[in-house]
Amino acid sequence: MTRFFRNIVIALLCLAVLGQWSLFGGMALAGTMDGALEKAKAAGHLTSDQAAAIQDRLERIRIEGLPAAPFTAKIEEGLSKRVHGQAIVRALDTMRDDYAFAARNLERDGFTPDPQDVVITGDSLRLGLTRQELSEMAQVNPHATPAMLATAARTRAYLNAINFQAAMTSDIVHQGLVFATLAPEWTQLFRVVQRARAAGMADEIVAEAASRALAEGESLGALLQVLGFTGRDTRQKPDNN
Repeated sequence: MTRFFRNIVIALLCLAVLGQWSLFGGMALAGTMDGALEKAKAAGHLTSDQAAAIQDRLERIRIEGLPAAPFTAKIEEGLSKRVHGQAIVRALDTMRDDYAFAARNLERDGFTPDPQDVVITGDSLRLGLTRQELSEMAQVNPHATPAMLATAARTRAYLNAINFQAAMTSDIVHQGLVFATLAPEWTQLFRVVQRARAAGMADEIVAEAASRALAEGESLGALLQVLGFTGRDTRQKPDNN
C-alpha cells in the first residue's frame, strides 16, 4: 500500500472515530484516554510530564471547540506503537494547527462548520493540500457551505497527491464552488484521472470535461460516461502516479 493510500485510510479512520465521538459523547472518550495514559505511565512508556502535556493538549482542543476524537485516536495509535511521548505531543500540536486553520477558513456567514467538515479539511492539509490553496478556495464563493468547501479541500488534496497539474485543479474546483455543484462524490475525481491515465488519456481531457460537468451541474457518474468509463473502472484500486 502506497503512502498516499495509507493516508487515505487514516483519514477515513479519523472520520469513523469522529462518528463514535458523536454517538457516545466526549466525556466517555476523555475517560478512556485518562485510563490509557495512566496505563502507559505505569508501564513506563510515558513520564508524568509527558502524560500531563498530552492531557494539556486535549484540554486546549476542548476549549477551542475542535473535534477531539481524531486527537484521541492519534494518541491511542502512538501509545499502541510505543511512540515517544514528546513525539505524540508534537503530532498533536501539528494536528491542532491544521484543524484550527481549517476551522477558521470554513467559517462562513450564517454557517458554522460541522466537526466532520473540520476533520475532512484539516486532514486534507496532511494529504497534499497547502494552506494557501485552502485560503484561496475559501474566497471563491463566500456563500459556499462549509461542507462544500471541505469537499473542495479533499478533492484538491487527492489531485495534488497524484501530481495533477495545479492550474487544472484550480479551474475544476473553482467551477464547482462558483456553481455550488461540488458534491461529495467529486472527491473521487482522482480515481477518474488515474483510470484515464491508464487508458492513455491526457489529463487535459479529463480536466476540461470535469470543469464542464461541474459548470452544468452534472454528476461524477455523468463525467465517467462522457469519458467512456463506468463506475467499475474507478472502483478498482488505482496506482499512485
